[in-house]
Amino acid sequence: MPEPVDVALVSLGTTPGLRRADEAFAAQLRATGLTCEVRHVAIGAAGRLRRHPLVTDLVEAVAARRAARGADAKFTVFSTVTASLVQPRRAGSYAVRFDAPAALNRPGPAGAWQRPAERRSLSAARFLLPWSEAAGAAAPGAAPRVVVPVPVAPPAPGDGARDIDALAYAGNPRKRGLAAVCAAWATVPAGTRLVIGGIERETGLRWLRRNRVPEPPGVEWRGPTSHAEWLATVRRARLFVNASVWEDYGISQLEALSAGAALVTVPSPGPYAALPIARGLAPGLVDDDLAAALGLALALDEAELESYRAAAMVELAPYRPDAVLDLVREHVVPLVRGG
Repeated sequence: MPEPVDVALVSLGTTPGLRRADEAFAAQLRATGLTCEVRHVAIGAAGRLRRHPLVTDLVEAVAARRAARGADAKFTVFSTVTASLVQPRRAGSYAVRFDAPAALNRPGPAGAWQRPAERRSLSAARFLLPWSEAAGAAAPGAAPRVVVPVPVAPPAPGDGARDIDALAYAGNPRKRGLAAVCAAWATVPAGTRLVIGGIERETGLRWLRRNRVPEPPGVEWRGPTSHAEWLATVRRARLFVNASVWEDYGISQLEALSAGAALVTVPSPGPYAALPIARGLAPGLVDDDLAAALGLALALDEAELESYRAAAMVELAPYRPDAVLDLVREHVVPLVRGG
């Protein structure tokens, strides 16, 4: 009989960011010498029921329970709180990795059953693996926690051309604040160029009409692309613009900072990892008045932007793959092994 793997990672993977985070964490575990099997969650036909958080989380939690069933592993890591909610309670046999707990992102009636289930699940875990300090502080229970950020690769070499004035991502136009981005862009000087990625133009325009915001001049629409193509586009941008109504973490903002784009953002609520970095780099570029922040950012000259980029590289040192791997090797592996 084959030996059980050291870790089964139950990957809900409902967004590209979650999938990339799970792949990176599995690779880190393997790099330490542990064996790891990724158990991908298949939602199936029940996915059509996902219209409200109460039902969405239940459908995904049940699917994660199916994915975990039959895993031949010494230890299990659930990649989100949702994936852990209806699993059998085997105290001390699992950990939970998450960007934001239900205590933060499921307030009010929308989290009526999830928050109590979360308290039970996290209390029975051997340890917790929040992506950020803010997420870890908000998680209920007394289980030990180790903050393991999603690694952000150093900037790839390029030709240095930055021919895009500003870039925004709007794969989910409501969550990403597409209407707010376009309303702010309507105030910038003529001749500036905004590229909006992750959404087709017609879909974006429907959302703008719904919110009674006209399409501003100077906008180019990029539909969904591969991650590699997206990062190549980010490397051409002087600014990255964000108006998210909520941020569970903010991978795209950290990647933009790493690629050399200055982050212009509203102070989105949630455990937004890039927000304190952005405030420290240039407080004026973090403002509820996104138009004012954009005006300041577009007025920066190349020397000022280069200084911003150099400071951002220092702030991102804890997010580099080697730094995260050292953290996993030193603090996570002993907990997995029961030490």
